[in-house]
Amino acid sequence: LYADRRFQTDRYFPFVVFNQEQVRASTTGGYLLTERANFKSVADKILNTDKDVLQKLIDRGRNGWISEPYSEDEKRCMELLTLVDFVAAKVAGSSSQRRKQRSELRSLIIAYNMPMFFITFAPVDFKHPICLYYCGQAVDLTDRAPDLPSCANRLRLIASNPVACARFFHLMVETFMKEVLRIGDEDGREGIFGKSSSFYGTVE
Repeated sequence: LYADRRFQTDRYFPFVVFNQEQVRASTTGGYLLTERANFKSVADKILNTDKDVLQKLIDRGRNGWISEPYSEDEKRCMELLTLVDFVAAKVAGSSSQRRKQRSELRSLIIAYNMPMFFITFAPVDFKHPICLYYCGQAVDLTDRAPDLPSCANRLRLIASNPVACARFFHLMVETFMKEVLRIGDEDGREGIFGKSSSFYGTVE
């Protein structure tokens, strides 16, 4: 992906790759979760579930119909849905992953109290030579004030290459953690806010 910029500038390639990663992660990392006391009854309900009835409920849900179950088979299917939960915390962008992140945040708050700082990153990518370099622009990174293209051309480069913007954002976050916060510093040096006991970061 980094070696060939044709993939970086393709409009559909990132979505196709992300969807494939989600499918692969859900097939290998997803599982059903229920309480131990319900193991036997849930197993029997899964084995005895009528697939046709379940498909009808799925089709009604896709059409936006929210209604009470009509038959006993539909009631059993709805009861099964209340007893089990599909867990796919390793699937990027899934609701299970968001629940896992919230649980991790709550655990950090319990262990270390409320966070002292909330930091939001908003690097100006179209003005930064490193981001333009990632986009394929010939920029002299050894020069403190290199010659950059016009503003319109820079905006066009940034808009056509989201991968370069993501790489640049990732670099800025890693640099901030390493040089400003000094998380895991090998020499034990404190960051500009002192020694960080813990941190948590996520992308919107």
